[in-house]
Amino acid sequence: MRENEAVLQALVEARKAGKKGVLATVVQIKGSAYRREGAKMFVDETGHHVGLISGGCLEADVAETARTVMEQNMPLIKRYELGEDLVWGLGLGCPGTVDIYLEPVSAVSEWQPAFALWIESLRTGRAAALCTVQPAAGTDSDSANRSRMFLSEDGYAAGCLGDERVNQTVAAWASELFHEQSPKSESRSLTLEDGTTVNLFVDISVPAPAVMIFGAGHDAVPVARLSASLGFPTTVIDPRPAYNTVDRFPQATRILTEPSQYREKVMIDKRTYVIIMNHHLERDREALKYVLSTPAPYVGLLGPRSRANRILEGLGEEGCLFGDRQLERLFSPIGHDIGAESAEEIAVSILAEIIAMRSGHEGGRLRDKARIHRIPVTAR
Repeated sequence: MRENEAVLQALVEARKAGKKGVLATVVQIKGSAYRREGAKMFVDETGHHVGLISGGCLEADVAETARTVMEQNMPLIKRYELGEDLVWGLGLGCPGTVDIYLEPVSAVSEWQPAFALWIESLRTGRAAALCTVQPAAGTDSDSANRSRMFLSEDGYAAGCLGDERVNQTVAAWASELFHEQSPKSESRSLTLEDGTTVNLFVDISVPAPAVMIFGAGHDAVPVARLSASLGFPTTVIDPRPAYNTVDRFPQATRILTEPSQYREKVMIDKRTYVIIMNHHLERDREALKYVLSTPAPYVGLLGPRSRANRILEGLGEEGCLFGDRQLERLFSPIGHDIGAESAEEIAVSILAEIIAMRSGHEGGRLRDKARIHRIPVTAR
């Protein structure tokens, strides 16, 4: 997430400085590759580039190709065929095909409305998608006539892909992607009634997941620190002013509140991942009671399963019952099984589980996986 922010900042700064540039985006992967669809790199007219589209072996060639794209002011797709013997990144041979879309970004002419809206959404951290009609690999197209469409999460659309049926199909496609826990940019082809094939790339961006920690104990400190270092907006909730301090949680938002005020002061949405680690039975109980009633996709409760069961039984005796779909979001014991013992190791275990949950993966050893990037069907 931070990498895309750096790419965006470089693009905007180049425009302000009157420099031309090229935005390079990975639009399709077949087989294995270091990065996935949506990875970006920006190259300005001096050759300076920001962002990674591979493990380091393609950047120089893409930067050189970007010079031609700038000179001709014509976007193109460049395909890289990566064989077993090609050194990919730091000594890693990853066989596969990578298509990279290079488009010129002018410093003087007005941006297309769809592109400008997408850039503004990225800048302000709002979920949005930009769909672009792609030329065939190895070919280019007129920079001024690129067909593209902007779509926001709330259904607003701008631009046109050249055919109303395509517009409608892409709008439905983007809506499906927005409902996924971790939407991924991807390419698709549509065949029209006249037999024409339209190649499309939907570049989708959503805000970084927020991590909310109930409890400001000593073991919460490394959790908040690691969460923030991953680029996740992090909030710590604890009523104790001696614990919930800026010195202990310098990169987190802090909310000092009692459980009775959770509904008024603690806002949780579908991209908020919750960790409950108060080490206090009553506060854990009230936090769980509140959080399971929200759209939070992940609710991790520190402690053994027997403790979680006791808390749920106590809530049930009060008449506070939760359905299966709510309880499916409860993870207790919390974290991945990595043998963590120290507070720092436990933090890694918890954040690993959140990352896996967000991306629709189960975790486990990669050596046992046929493919490491495929998203399980259950995540759709």
